Amino acid sequence: MKDKIIFILMLTLCSAITFAQKKHSATPLFKFLKANADSTIVMSYESSWGINPVYFMLSKKGDTINAYTYKIAVVLDQRNVVPHNIQYRLYQNTQALADVNSNFYINYLSSDSLKNFWKEIVALKPWNINDDQTDGAGCPVEKDSLQRQIRDGSTIKLHLITKKEIKELSFYAPEYYEKQICPGRVGRQTILRIEKLFETYVQK
Repeated sequence: MKDKIIFILMLTLCSAITFAQKKHSATPLFKFLKANADSTIVMSYESSWGINPVYFMLSKKGDTINAYTYKIAVVLDQRNVVPHNIQYRLYQNTQALADVNSNFYINYLSSDSLKNFWKEIVALKPWNINDDQTDGAGCPVEKDSLQRQIRDGSTIKLHLITKKEIKELSFYAPEYYEKQICPGRVGRQTILRIEKLFETYVQK
């Protein structure tokens, strides 16, 4: 029994390490966009619940602007009794690094909408935002703020991709901290505006 517990703990640790490495590495999708577009802004959500990431992208090459979504959609009807190996293969497919494949979708927006989307998001100067790496995650510990910190929120990730680099910005539970505990941080306010733009143009 003891050996079994140790094995499970080791397996969990290895999975966590693999997941962490996967989160912070440049995916084939990002490398492809780096090579094949002038500028791309990618917004995604990350959580500790192991939910497959969805990437929302706005990309520009020359005068051409496009909006893309990368989403793994595996729906398994729980009423079906499916052999373990098939279930496991489906699970493996969800763990593949993001790339330009059948999970990559081109969103239709009119030419004017794409231009406005790009203009509005660039006006927020995303390349100049300070994220949690710079300003710190959460809020300063003051009064009762420590009791109001959360550990199960989601993180908004922003990847800024150019021919030169792939820059990653990270904001943990920005809406919660901005509205509930310590409002006024410019970086959080800006990422929430960017999130709103993606919701308006792509997620509607």
